[in-house]
Amino acid sequence: MPAARALSLTLEAEVMADIDTGSLSLVASTDPQLADLGDVTPARLREMVATARTQLAEFERLADEQDARDTLATLLAERDVQMEEWDTETLDPKLRREFVAFAMVREDGLRLVVVPTGQDPIARLAAVRDLIEDMQGGAA
Repeated sequence: MPAARALSLTLEAEVMADIDTGSLSLVASTDPQLADLGDVTPARLREMVATARTQLAEFERLADEQDARDTLATLLAERDVQMEEWDTETLDPKLRREFVAFAMVREDGLRLVVVPTGQDPIARLAAVRDLIEDMQGGAA
């Protein structure tokens, strides 16, 4: 299965001793194969660490998004509600920006929430949770 979104982070740092002089130097790499391993200053290593921290936040966001997708799937199943994604490209731009979700109950009793295609999973969970709560009279 191809990745829908992939993240990777490599940061390696070490203090190495020069084989001839014994003097210590700081080296670092951000390449998994250490192709860019080279001397760095402490300030440069701190910059690399700051960049890595920013990237780690993206890893956490990835986990949060998957947690939202899993929670949404469970919520929909528990409440016997189906979800449909709609492509909103044909909507007026203002409506497109403001469309979060809507709910409906079909004549056959099917309870359905409709969300925009490509919506942020965390925002989607919040919107659908609110709609289901409204559909069930405040008991989601």
